[in-house]
Amino acid sequence: MQNKIKTETRLAFIQFIFSSLFSNSSIDENINDFENYFYKLSVSSIGQNNQTSINFNKNYFKKLTSNYNEFIKKNDFAHIINNLIKFNRKFEKWDIINKAIILSILSELEITKKEKIKILLNDYFNISKMLIPKKELGMINAIADQYINEKNII
Repeated sequence: MQNKIKTETRLAFIQFIFSSLFSNSSIDENINDFENYFYKLSVSSIGQNNQTSINFNKNYFKKLTSNYNEFIKKNDFAHIINNLIKFNRKFEKWDIINKAIILSILSELEITKKEKIKILLNDYFNISKMLIPKKELGMINAIADQYINEKNII
């Protein structure tokens, strides 16, 4: 799979988790809705006349979302993340975009080969630079590193 498509799929995955955190629907319903309504959706940026379509690899997206569904069923992710942080800002108080980013990273780490982890993290951090301030990115990076170290993933 091309790197650009993989990055766009990860961005869609973050968007999916973000929207799921607002929804009262099941993960499966959210997956179907997202695939049906967002795939190839044309959007334009403010002040631009041209439109871009939201592209992602449906098979890879399905793999990420299925794994995420299993990850949140099996883990008390708020407890895991709160145990990893060393400051007074508990996971429950985070902005939803920060929650979506860290949940996407942690769930994908579960299915990623050791030799691909640095690539995965680099991709998520590059995506995150477009979505959140540097200070928040530093927090997410620290938590991802701590998670990797505690799980002995690398």
